[in-house]
Amino acid sequence: MGQFPQLIQEDIDAIDAAMGELLDKSEANVALLVEKAGYLIHQRGTQESMDATTFATLGSNAYNAVQFMAQLVNESNFTSMYQQGERHSTLMVNVDENALLVIVFPTHLTVGSMKYYAAPAAKTIGERIQFAATRAPGTGFDLADLDPTDVAELFQKK
Repeated sequence: MGQFPQLIQEDIDAIDAAMGELLDKSEANVALLVEKAGYLIHQRGTQESMDATTFATLGSNAYNAVQFMAQLVNESNFTSMYQQGERHSTLMVNVDENALLVIVFPTHLTVGSMKYYAAPAAKTIGERIQFAATRAPGTGFDLADLDPTDVAELFQKK
């Protein structure tokens, strides 16, 4: 896996629109964009009593484990993972080498319909992430790069 690119508001808006369209068309409850290391990048929709951050981490771990198992049996075209529950099901779709699209939906909706609507959303999101990766370094601002012991520079007028 490579490094996940820095996203700016324009990227988040495009990703949010793709996820919103997915939820509108599919009638799913929640869509999560998850970095494969388990970090929640973006969430659209809501699900009562669901901790999206923990769900993203666990979903990523489950997907990565099953992907590793697939490699053990020489399966190279592993693009999604489906789990069916009594009330809710999940579909995890590979977006690119660094990201997953996790969809939570009621069980009365079919996994086939979720895959149908998830495919174009994953493609759009993947293209936006790729676009963000080609952006010139330094065009965004990452708080993770700051020295937390000396934030005075951040608040100086330039």
